[in-house]
Amino acid sequence: MLLKELCECNGAPGGENEVRQRIIAELASMDCTYEVDNIGNVIAHHKGDLGTSRLLFIAHMDEPALMIYDVTESGFLRFKAVGNSVVSRQLSGRNVRIGKSVSGVVGFAPFHMMKITPEQKNRSATHQHIDIGALNRERALQRVQLGDYAIVDSPFVELGKKTYKGKAMKSRLGCYALLELLRSGCKKSFDVVFATMYEVGQRGVEVAAYTQRPDLVVSVGAVGATDVPGSLDGEGRVELGQGVCIAQADAGFAYSRYVVETWCREAEEAGIRHRAIPYASEAAPAGFAALCRTGADPISLLVPCRNPSSPAGIVKACDLEETVKMLGLIAKKG
Repeated sequence: MLLKELCECNGAPGGENEVRQRIIAELASMDCTYEVDNIGNVIAHHKGDLGTSRLLFIAHMDEPALMIYDVTESGFLRFKAVGNSVVSRQLSGRNVRIGKSVSGVVGFAPFHMMKITPEQKNRSATHQHIDIGALNRERALQRVQLGDYAIVDSPFVELGKKTYKGKAMKSRLGCYALLELLRSGCKKSFDVVFATMYEVGQRGVEVAAYTQRPDLVVSVGAVGATDVPGSLDGEGRVELGQGVCIAQADAGFAYSRYVVETWCREAEEAGIRHRAIPYASEAAPAGFAALCRTGADPISLLVPCRNPSSPAGIVKACDLEETVKMLGLIAKKG
């Protein structure tokens, strides 16, 4: 299953080679023209009829990671978070992979032995470490190097009927959806960017938007589902199974109400399950890309996902299918 293969690839910011190679293999199997730019973005060119506007689709490849910056005399690895989505309390007891062959477990100093405040005990990664079973610093440095990335090792599994759990859902859902769009046989011409380094400031998105000069830019990502106990009810509630979400605003951009309403009408007429959501907490690549050169109309499509930034995102296949349909509609009419 392609989504499983994508989620199980490691892709730290700036170290997305596993993901990149899997995407390239898929593009080659479709005989799709592509290039890899100097920063590491994969840019695919779908050949077809030229429309009135230049259309660009974007998803990012990377995921939050941990960088090894020190090794204690006892052989424990100290790390710093790379990316904005690392939540310290989600790491304790997690298995991690460092490179291809080194496994470890994230440990946390016992609370009663910490010389920090109760608040810091809940949120600080200062007292966390990775245990790889090394006897001492010298033995640890025979297996890892300072600057290596550690990625949480969370297997992809089917929890229920077409309900999946896996790591890096926030990025790989978009990659999967855009590969399916390229496979769909759309007759219009468009470009697709699989961007690098989203987690550290959307660096790849900036370069790709500048070089591709889009008139309409569409990004695909994930939005946190709030259909869990203790979460909110009402208009802003996001649920699994409700279809593709279209953001009206997020942490980085306020999208044109006219554009959002237009595509909601198009989705309604096409029978695509969807909903406009008032606000998404993370800045989507579309809003960032829209600011390059003379600007572009942005659209942010989001797949409902529980825990999208954690190592255990949960998604329903039906929402992903509706997202692919929405991408095809935009490619056809955009």
